[in-house]
Amino acid sequence: MRKYVVILFFCISYFLTFSSRGQEISFSLDSISKLPGSNYEKLGSYYTLLDGYKKSNNLTQLGFDAHQLAKWIHKEKKWDKAIEIAKIAYLARENAIPFNPELLKRSYYNYANFNRKKENYTIAIRYFRKMIEVKGSDFFNGKAYALIGECYGKIGDLYQAVEHQLQAFVDFESKKQKAYTISNHINIAVSYRNIRNRKSNQKAVSHLLTADSLIHTLEKPNLHDLYAIYNNLGLYYKEAAKDHDMAIEYFKKALEIAKKMGIDRNLGQIHYNLGISNIDSDNVIAEEHLNQSLVYSKNVGYLIPKIYMGLGISAFTKEDYNIAQEQYRKAFSYYFNIDIPDTDWLPKKEHLIHINNKATLLELFKKKIQAYLEHGKKEKDSSSHLSAIKTVMASDLLIDIIMKENLSYKSKLFWRSLISEIYILGLEACINSNNKDAAFYFMEKNKALLLTQDITKKKISIPEEVLEQEKKLENEIIKFQNQFKNSSKKQKDSLSAIILSKKSELSHYKDSLSYNYPEYFSSYTIPEMVSLSDIKLKDNQIIINYTMAEEVLGALPNAYGMVLSNTQKKVFKIENINQLTDNIYDLRKKLKKPFKTWDDIQRYKEVSHLLYNTLIPLDIRKELKNKKVTIIADHNISLIPFEALVTNIELGTYLIEESEINYAYSLSFLKENKSIARTSTQDFLGIAPVNFSNHLTTLHSSNEEIKTANIFYDGSLFTKENATKKNFIKEANKYKILHLATHADASDSIAPWIAFYDNKLIANELTTIKNNAELVILSACNTSLGKLNRGEGLMSLAREFFKSGANTVIPSLWNTNDKSTATITSDFYKSLSEGKTKSQALRIAKLNYLKSNSDADASPYYWAPLVLIGDTGTLVPKSNYNFLIYSIIIITTIILLLLFFRYRRHK
Repeated sequence: MRKYVVILFFCISYFLTFSSRGQEISFSLDSISKLPGSNYEKLGSYYTLLDGYKKSNNLTQLGFDAHQLAKWIHKEKKWDKAIEIAKIAYLARENAIPFNPELLKRSYYNYANFNRKKENYTIAIRYFRKMIEVKGSDFFNGKAYALIGECYGKIGDLYQAVEHQLQAFVDFESKKQKAYTISNHINIAVSYRNIRNRKSNQKAVSHLLTADSLIHTLEKPNLHDLYAIYNNLGLYYKEAAKDHDMAIEYFKKALEIAKKMGIDRNLGQIHYNLGISNIDSDNVIAEEHLNQSLVYSKNVGYLIPKIYMGLGISAFTKEDYNIAQEQYRKAFSYYFNIDIPDTDWLPKKEHLIHINNKATLLELFKKKIQAYLEHGKKEKDSSSHLSAIKTVMASDLLIDIIMKENLSYKSKLFWRSLISEIYILGLEACINSNNKDAAFYFMEKNKALLLTQDITKKKISIPEEVLEQEKKLENEIIKFQNQFKNSSKKQKDSLSAIILSKKSELSHYKDSLSYNYPEYFSSYTIPEMVSLSDIKLKDNQIIINYTMAEEVLGALPNAYGMVLSNTQKKVFKIENINQLTDNIYDLRKKLKKPFKTWDDIQRYKEVSHLLYNTLIPLDIRKELKNKKVTIIADHNISLIPFEALVTNIELGTYLIEESEINYAYSLSFLKENKSIARTSTQDFLGIAPVNFSNHLTTLHSSNEEIKTANIFYDGSLFTKENATKKNFIKEANKYKILHLATHADASDSIAPWIAFYDNKLIANELTTIKNNAELVILSACNTSLGKLNRGEGLMSLAREFFKSGANTVIPSLWNTNDKSTATITSDFYKSLSEGKTKSQALRIAKLNYLKSNSDADASPYYWAPLVLIGDTGTLVPKSNYNFLIYSIIIITTIILLLLFFRYRRHK
């Protein structure tokens, strides 16, 4: 009987609600909520109500009631149902008449926020963005930007996280929302700290100190925020400043606040941090804190694997490697929430695809590899080195999955930097186990993967109009980014919002096309790596591949090299990295100016010969003579012109006099880049502004430089006022050879550039300029230099030209002398036009210069800055090629006619 009374009551209430078209939650919804039981248990009644609104097209009331119901269900922690009902709310409000932008924004916000809590971060980001894009209300825009930043941080896109968190400040500060501002300072500090470089650490501590200052202006500071400030300051002093005492001081402050709050999660976290901080100084205290952390963290899923990893690190410092591996096993077990039977277990691809806290897992892999390596050395156990290599392979699989995700380019560079440390550890295992195949794979994977990935995309068949729209949106973003770099703070606030809006527009565009072109827009394929068995070298070819990383665990690691020829494959270790680094720095100083005295020459010979002995193993030096040598450099080694190394200190012989030298980013990149179809129809485009409108010095010989080239290769010359940025962009994709005789600076910390008569072309603009060049010559300053990124190499202008389509680039390693450069490039084009390969032609030109000059004029400063990167093949002029074709046709015709007449005569 009671059941029917309830239904009758509900029907009357629904009728009243429908008739009145109420503008708040309905009487019916309120009545159902007051019935016994949880809201989740009464969902049947709620859905009947909502269905009634749909049938009567009462979208306004549907929006109100569904919005409120989603909040109630969310409060009961029924996440999936809350998300489902929040979707009903926003769909109703999208179509409700009259349209209310603020109500729609509220529903978008809840839908996004519920997905965030369910760890559906990509969906959350999309709907926070949709909320921001709704015009007519600025409700919660700052909060949305802040939460987008948090979501990006969770998926490992730290640079996008920072970008959105910075934009949140604009909204919070304009509305004087001090509490939100403090919280955002803390969150952006976490993002900066996780980026892990010196500059980001400085920004992290700056934001934390600002938060600390602001929070003490409040009458009643929020304890959660105060705890977070002290905890993160402790982490800064532990990880970045390496100040143990300050770290402990801040952690103890955080501990006192955590005790006041009485929240297990915070107590577990702070005991963990105190434990990790004490490992190097006192294992007993460290393990006490870590075990205390375990007690508090029974329901804190993300922290338990880190605690067991900490216990493993403690065992490692005591050289208890088996115990360390047992702790790492427990960490894996809790991380993946599965029972793991033995310490050699490693995750497979299916385990790695949908995981969070990827940085923690990568750190766990690294610690496990280090334990294997040390155990292998201590016990002389080859199986430990094999296990280390297998663990590196598992780490590599994780990074491949991350590289396929839609992360910003800077964040991908961050992840490449982290895996670079692991590849270096893998090479140590390969040396100890003589595993050449794995060593070669790690070396290849540690170089130019993102560049190779970009090149691979060019081979995917996409309609031209689709690419043009993508290019248009990218160009708009680049334009505003370049404006942002030189703007005032007020201008930056508005520009940053525009940039984020344009990025969102580009993201929506890619999402809309991802179904039809999944390979191009949905994910990035990982390029296929060349394997050691794929390499077939001729008798006159040798490859030397180097790998080197920055500091690992506060110490400089070993560097490694691998020599490949048709007779041997050898991995070698380069010792004394501090000395190597000092010698490279010394060599660079001596290369940047010509010799002035006999003493200059002798000192150059000494440091150059030292580097030759360090980088070229003794047993292959004789083998290099009269060979074509491909150098695949890494890190600081990329700054060395190998052809200018002195092989015989008494005779002063340069390596170029014995060998033909060329360079490659990696063999996998070389193979992928060669396979691109280049369709340029004209031979040569020369650019020489000579004079510049932006006060750069005049390059008097640059005009003659490109005119001489034009003797051997037909084409177009843009000089002086015709050598504009616009003309270059318009014409670049028509020519096989692009020769830019101008100023450039790839080491500009704000924006690397190339100068034209009227303006500078910023490096990021090159990525949207398509070229079909077989050869690009950058006879400008420092075009092979740039910011060094571990795992990728130098971010040079040369690299940007490869990214935009070039097959070979000849850049410079320091400021070029325009007169000597003009001489060398003239000889280069002459030999190239005669059918010599690119690397042969450049060697001949440099040797000719050396033969024609002596003493100071023969300094490497003049002849060694230009280096050849990429394809080394021939590039004959079109006129020569046509002449050859016509000659063949004529000769063939004559032979056929002679045979025909001979046949007639015999007949």
